[in-house]
Formats: sequence, C-alpha cells, structure tokens
Amino acid sequence: MKTKYKVQKNNNIHDNFFKSMFSVKENLVDLLHGSLPNDIIQRLKIDSLEYDPTEYVDHELAPYFKDISCNMEYDNTDIKVSLLYEHKSYPDKNIHLQLLRYILNVWENQASNKQKLTPVITMVFYHGKRRWVDKGFVEVPQELKRFVPLFDYALFDTKDIEDHAIIRHFKRPSVKVAVWFMKRSDNLIQFIRSNPELAREMFSQLQEIDETIFQKIALYLYKVSDMESDKIDEIMETISVQTKDAFAEARRDLEFSAVKRIAINMINEAASDAYICKMTGLKPNQVQQLRKENTH
Repeated sequence: MKTKYKVQKNNNIHDNFFKSMFSVKENLVDLLHGSLPNDIIQRLKIDSLEYDPTEYVDHELAPYFKDISCNMEYDNTDIKVSLLYEHKSYPDKNIHLQLLRYILNVWENQASNKQKLTPVITMVFYHGKRRWVDKGFVEVPQELKRFVPLFDYALFDTKDIEDHAIIRHFKRPSVKVAVWFMKRSDNLIQFIRSNPELAREMFSQLQEIDETIFQKIALYLYKVSDMESDKIDEIMETISVQTKDAFAEARRDLEFSAVKRIAINMINEAASDAYICKMTGLKPNQVQQLRKENTH
C-alpha cells in the first residue's frame, strides 16, 4: 500500500516533533548540556529538573514560539529554564521584545500565584534557512543602560553545527537523530540520498532508540519528506536493509495506529463490526478486541 503524507503549510509538523522529542526529560537534559554555556551547566543541578506545564506563550507569541519550560536549582537558587522553538525560517529582528514578553509572562504568573520571582534562562532553538543574526536590543549611551532591560539568551542554531559533529556533540541517539532531521528538514530525503555515508553513520544510532521515540522520528521523516512510502523505502535500502526494514516497520505501526483510531471513532458512533471491517480493512477479531479495550 502506498501512503503519502502531505506536508502542511503551517508549523505543526515541526512543532509537534520538537515538543514530543524534548518533553522527554533525558532528551531535554542532553540538549541543554550541548547548548547552554559551560559556566551555567556546571552550576545547574540537572537532577532537580521538573517540567512546568504552564503555558507562557500567549496569543501574541504563538506565531513565533513553541516552548518547553522546566524548573531547576542553580547552586542554591531556584531558576526556570525555557526552551523556545523558533517557528520562522529567518531570524526576527524583534527577538528581544518577544523574549522579554515571555519572561514577563513567567513573572506575572509567579506573582499572581504569590511565588517569588525567579531568574529565567531562555534558550532559542532555531533551524531556519538563514543564519541567525542578532543586532542587539537597543543602542544607548553607557550612562542610559541602567534604564534599559538588557538581557541575554542562549541560542542553538543548527547551522552552527556540522552534520558529522552532531554525532559527537550529543550523547543520546534520539537527540542526535532529531537534531539532524530538524537541521535538514527542508530537504531531508534529498540530503540522505546525496550523503549515504553520513546517513549510514547517523542511522546506526537507531538501534539504541526505544520504539515510541523511533515512531516519532519515523513519522517526522514521512511528513516532512512528502514522498510515497515505497520511494522512501527504496532510498533507505541504499543506506542498509536494516534501516529500510526499521522505517518500514515503524510506518506500518503508525498506519495501524491511525486505522485503530478511526475504528474506535466508528465504534463510538455505534457502527457495526461488518461496516468497520469494510471501511478500515481490520479483521473481525481485531474490531472485537478494540471494542473490549474501549469499554474499559
């Protein structure tokens, strides 16, 4: 069966992949270790990391960022570290204003909950086509700087790290592959086809990735490539038969999961087993099993 995943014209594909990958604590820790300045990392108590489920990206910031926020200890101080995924394919000249609004949202939330205000380290993850250029916030004479909210942010620009270096830069295989996929997302399949040795080296990491994370990586590949699955299989086979089989299996699992969701919706609409089998291709015993699971 040929399956074609259409690329959406919005950022949901990248947003969802970013959020799903770095909502895994171990992946986020690895990214922070590879991105924040060493003098900061050395004093961060990584083991104290706890995700903050609060949404600090409001409707004004939504066109620019998707965020993952967490609380940590820095020496004996509580701080917040926020990883902000930059939507745009080019740097925004108003980045400082956007980050200032984000930090203010954090502080207003803390104040309304009668919490002490904590320092906020913002880290921007950027994989746009243009290289990131920061021209600064506002230029003022030295004597006026005390009246201007000057602050810094950490930046991870995928263009600043070579493809081969990604393998050495991070520890977790899932982070290596995820960063590489996002770095090359605008021409991922073409890049794999043109760089088989690099792809072979990168995909050798896959055997160490658990099934759930692998499926997220596979889904991202199929969505951003906008190619029929059998064409992707052909390209993957040039890397290795194992790579082709691994992605093919992940794709089948994804397709089956999608079919199951449709069947469950039909069950909830009181459709008959025969009709569900006809519309989804599932076998009667599979539909019956879904009915049992859906009643619990």
